Amino acid sequence: MILTEGKYHFFFGDETSIVFFDSARRQIRYPEKKYIGVLQLEECYKDIPEQLGLLLDIAPPKGETAESSIHFLHTLEPELWNLWKDGIFHLAARKNIALLFRKELTKMGIPDERIVIYCL
Repeated sequence: MILTEGKYHFFFGDETSIVFFDSARRQIRYPEKKYIGVLQLEECYKDIPEQLGLLLDIAPPKGETAESSIHFLHTLEPELWNLWKDGIFHLAARKNIALLFRKELTKMGIPDERIVIYCL
């Protein structure tokens, strides 16, 4: 079940979560509610989100880390981050990578109750 409350939704995942985020986007009722996000994808998967109409940035994976996606968080414009930091953060990736991303979000002040990890 997708947590749909709130206006802003941030998606983080990898190739295992592309179809999940396509479904989640419909459940949060985009475009009334807004979403952004980043997927860590190998080159062979990078076109799939766009083909599905997903508005997500793509970051190259770096082994079993979330380093490239964490970098994405830190490059968001401050005005944009001020909007999204009060959103719901949907994390759907391999467990170790999702937990690393979650750890960074908590360091950035996002409370646990607004971070949801989905086991796919």
